[in-house]
Amino acid sequence: MNLSSTSLRSFIAVVAAVGLLGTGLAGCGGGGDSQDVSRKMNMVTVNWIEGMAFTYVQEQIMENQYDMEVDVREVGGGGIAFSSVAEGDRDFFNEAWLPTTHQNSWGDLQGQLQKLGYTYRGTSGGLVVPAYMDLRSAANIGEYREALGEKIYGIEAGSPTNDNIRQVLDQHGIEGFSVVAASGPATWQRLRSAIQDRQPIIVAGWKPHWKWSAFDLRYLKDGKTNQSPAYGPPEDIFTVVDNQFIDEFPKEAVCFLQKFEVTDQQIGSLMNTFRTRGDMSKSGAAEQWVRNHPGYVTQWLDQAEACAASDEAVTPLPDDATHSRDQEA
Repeated sequence: MNLSSTSLRSFIAVVAAVGLLGTGLAGCGGGGDSQDVSRKMNMVTVNWIEGMAFTYVQEQIMENQYDMEVDVREVGGGGIAFSSVAEGDRDFFNEAWLPTTHQNSWGDLQGQLQKLGYTYRGTSGGLVVPAYMDLRSAANIGEYREALGEKIYGIEAGSPTNDNIRQVLDQHGIEGFSVVAASGPATWQRLRSAIQDRQPIIVAGWKPHWKWSAFDLRYLKDGKTNQSPAYGPPEDIFTVVDNQFIDEFPKEAVCFLQKFEVTDQQIGSLMNTFRTRGDMSKSGAAEQWVRNHPGYVTQWLDQAEACAASDEAVTPLPDDATHSRDQEA
C-alpha cells in the first residue's frame, strides 16, 4: 500500500511528541509483487562526516517509517564503497562525487551501477588554507615549503582527493612536497591545532563540510574547482545503486532514497549534530536530528509518497546526469 498523508503526519507527530519514530509500514514493491521484494538493505558509507550524517538519518527513517531492516557498514574510502555496491555486497552508496572526484571508480564499474538520484547539488573542492595565511595562489605554494614542513595534508590513502593535490603541484611545477594521507578526522584535528597556534598549513578541502562554519578558511586560487583541471567543474553528489536495486526493494523505500536530497541548510544542520554528538552513537545522533527537524523529514516523506503513489516505475538518472554542469551551459 502507499503511505498516506495521515500516516506521514502521525509519524512526525510521534517523533516530535515522545522522541520515538513511527511504526513501520509495508509497501508495494519497486518493480513487482510485494512478496518478491526485500526488506533487508545493506548500506555503505565512508567516515566523511557528511556521508555518515546522510546514512544514519536514512537508516533511522527507513527502519522506522518503511519497516526496513538496515545494516550500515563503514569503509575506508570511496573506491571500496563503489566496489562493494558493484559486487553486490552492499546495496547503495549515497556519496558518489561526480563527474571528477570518483570518476575512476565510476568509469571502471559503470556497467554494474546506476545513479538513483542526487544527494546534493553543486559541490566544490580544492586546496584550503586558514584565512590568516598570506598565501593566496596554488602557484606560490613553493615559496612556503620550509614553513609548511614540505607537507600538504590530504585524506585516506588511495583517495582521488590526494591525487588532485599532486596534480595541482605538477600543474605549477612545484616539487619537494609530500601529500600526507590520514583519515578525515585526523586531518581536521591537524587543521584545528595549526589554527590554534596560527601556524601555516594546507589541507584538502571541499564543500559541503562543517569546517567552513568552524574555521575562517579560503581556497587557494588556481587550486580549486573551476580553476584547476585537477578539480574540474562543480560536481554533484549522487546515490549509486546496483542494477537490481529498484526492483529488489519496496517502491516507497526506493522513492525515499531517490528523493533524499539535502540543501545547504539541511546538511549544515546535520553535520553540526554529528560533529557535536560527543559520546552519543551515530544512530542516536540521527534519531535526535530527525526528532528536532520534523519539517525537513516531512518534506522528504511527502516527495517519497508522491513517487510511490505514481503508476510510473522508478527510473534511475542517466549515466551522464550532471546538474551543476547543465546549469553552466
